[in-house]
Amino acid sequence: MRFVSACLMVGFLPSAAAAAVPGEVSTCLKAAGPSYTLNNKIDPSYLKGDFDGDGQPDYAVVVSRGKQQGIAVCRTGAAAPILLGAGAAFNDMPNLDFTAWSLHPKSRRVPRGLGQKRPPVLTGDALLLEWESASAIVYWNGKRFVWYQQGD
Repeated sequence: MRFVSACLMVGFLPSAAAAAVPGEVSTCLKAAGPSYTLNNKIDPSYLKGDFDGDGQPDYAVVVSRGKQQGIAVCRTGAAAPILLGAGAAFNDMPNLDFTAWSLHPKSRRVPRGLGQKRPPVLTGDALLLEWESASAIVYWNGKRFVWYQQGD
């Protein structure tokens, strides 16, 4: 009986994890509109950092719009999130179908990308997006989010 109970509990963990997002993330997703939903296929489904370098905590959330994946960046004090992908083209891609992501802290130098110009100096934390054979840094340049290819 304990085994059955444990199996049932494990089966419900992804839904419970998706429901356990901070209030700021829920508010941000509502502001994005009803067509954007939390994508819990990527773990973690959200990251917390100071993405715009203003000293305030922000959230980046993996979202879906239909079959397209992207990121909603929820900046402290902003009325609506900045949408990257999930139907809103970012770096000429409406679908950011990355398979993993992590926080790239401002304090860590960005390595030179393969065939890229000089790497950026970060003013805030950045996002490291990963695919099977490629990766990119997404960072705030003071006006908007920018893509810096790391490898292919």
